[in-house]
Amino acid sequence: MVKMLEKYTSSVRFWILVVTAFYLAYGLYFAVYGLNFSLDLTTNQYVYNLVSKDPWWWIILYYGSEGVAGSVAIVLRAVAGLFAFYAAFLFWRKKDIALPAIQKKVSMALLLEAGFYLALIPSVIAAFAYNLTSEYLFYFDHTPELILFYGTAIPCLAIVLVVPPLLLKLRATIKRQAPKEEILKWSCLTGVAYLLVVFWFNYSMLWVATMVPYPRIQYGLDFLLVPANFLSFAVTVFGLLAVGAFALVTTLPAIKKQSTKLSLIRIGLVMVAFGSYFLFNTLYYYLTGSYQAHPSVWYEVIGPLHNPNLWGTAFVFLGVPLIIRGLIKPKANS
Repeated sequence: MVKMLEKYTSSVRFWILVVTAFYLAYGLYFAVYGLNFSLDLTTNQYVYNLVSKDPWWWIILYYGSEGVAGSVAIVLRAVAGLFAFYAAFLFWRKKDIALPAIQKKVSMALLLEAGFYLALIPSVIAAFAYNLTSEYLFYFDHTPELILFYGTAIPCLAIVLVVPPLLLKLRATIKRQAPKEEILKWSCLTGVAYLLVVFWFNYSMLWVATMVPYPRIQYGLDFLLVPANFLSFAVTVFGLLAVGAFALVTTLPAIKKQSTKLSLIRIGLVMVAFGSYFLFNTLYYYLTGSYQAHPSVWYEVIGPLHNPNLWGTAFVFLGVPLIIRGLIKPKANS
């Protein structure tokens, strides 16, 4: 049994490839889906007739953020997925002998991923402008200003301010072939930032947006206090925060450049918990009837066809072998 588990955990490199395959697959899907959406948006005569009645600056912001910048972002992530997958493939098949090539591919993937988030800047500007102006502007049939404020302006601003600088710092560290301790430090800081900003803070603010009155959809306490919805709320606001805090505590040794104190079991637990979060919300989405049964901000965001972060589910596949490896090693050394 132990030998079988050792053989399973020896393929950690393969499971890294699996995670990047999910990342690439979702990147390609959203590139195709998103480009079709952008093309439809920019050629939709009904939308144009309404937007063209607004001030010229809003026409530029609306099409610039929803059409141009959105298209650029999803293409950048798809290409980042190609570089990440190829780097993981080399790491699996060629191992350390391909390290220079792997570093180059990873550096490019990080640069493109940073570009993906920087492309959110027009959306941030548009969201704040939509809230600050006294004009009655068109935004997908005049969405209430506060939904855009809580659901886009604040969380996307936080993401843009925190994540791209860390990605670019990590890229620079890898590109100049810094010591492993330095690379591991910035990798951990970037990973924790993703957990706390891209996921926990972003999704928590989307729950705030779900509370904003909007007669066309379900909202407010009546929506929140439905048991299944409240469970999803609690898992997001408290559960993801706990995962992020546990990840920070787990990676503190590496952040302090004491990587020998890192626990594979704890790292694996973080990955499994993180991946399970997306698995839970996907099951919750379908088992409760999906968006058709519960039209709301929250259901629109977590729907598998609209959630570009669902590739994170694949971390379960990587977390489990890390936990097993961490359990086996102490027994092997005893």
